Amino acid sequence: MNFKDAKRKVIECLNTGNIRHEARNNIDIKNLLITGAVTPTEVASILGRSRGNEHLASPHHFDASVEVHIVKTQHAGQGWYIKWYFLEPDSVFISVHHQ
Repeated sequence: MNFKDAKRKVIECLNTGNIRHEARNNIDIKNLLITGAVTPTEVASILGRSRGNEHLASPHHFDASVEVHIVKTQHAGQGWYIKWYFLEPDSVFISVHHQ
């Protein structure tokens, strides 16, 4: 999936509440979305301003058929690292944190 389509789809999921979170260590530091430190609307805004050159995609380390999207961007003077994949009809967030 190209960045334009991934960006559109993840923002739609954030706006409609179709989001889940992958279990991981240090969730309180590595996923500020699940802790409530940032809202889905804020994450959608950060991703909405991101550009294609800030995006990477790679296979998930547990299931190579799942494409994981990573955005490393700057927003409001802070570096952001946002990592997710799609599991219909949701976006599953692995990381949402400052760099």
